[in-house]
Amino acid sequence: MSTKGQVVIPKSVRDQLNLKEGDKLVAFTRRDLIVLRKIESEESILSILSQSVRERIKNLDITKEDIREAISTARTGT
Repeated sequence: MSTKGQVVIPKSVRDQLNLKEGDKLVAFTRRDLIVLRKIESEESILSILSQSVRERIKNLDITKEDIREAISTARTGT
């Protein structure tokens, strides 16, 4: 990793995944891993990110009612 936090994806991996200059990637973590995933559209990035949020909510045992209450509190400012 460079001093700017940049990393190089090896050519063999780029070729295997058909990655080209200008392709968009999203980075996220899974435990102690950094995962890079190619995104095809803006809609797919929202889908990818929401998967992570859904998993975190499930792991924290947050219910739909908890979410409704948090939204209500945020809207009223109380």
